[in-house]
Amino acid sequence: MEPSEKRVIGSLMFLSGITFLVAGLHTGQLNFIMDIMKEIFETAVAGAV
Repeated sequence: MEPSEKRVIGSLMFLSGITFLVAGLHTGQLNFIMDIMKEIFETAVAGAV
């Protein structure tokens, strides 16, 4: 695979990631995931102390 092909594939993956991020923001799913991550890290920090 040539570097130009890798660049095209990388660009497509980047654009699809941005699209999914925007779709998640629009539907409110990102807030749900952030709440779950917050709970996980609070538990991890409390367990480490």
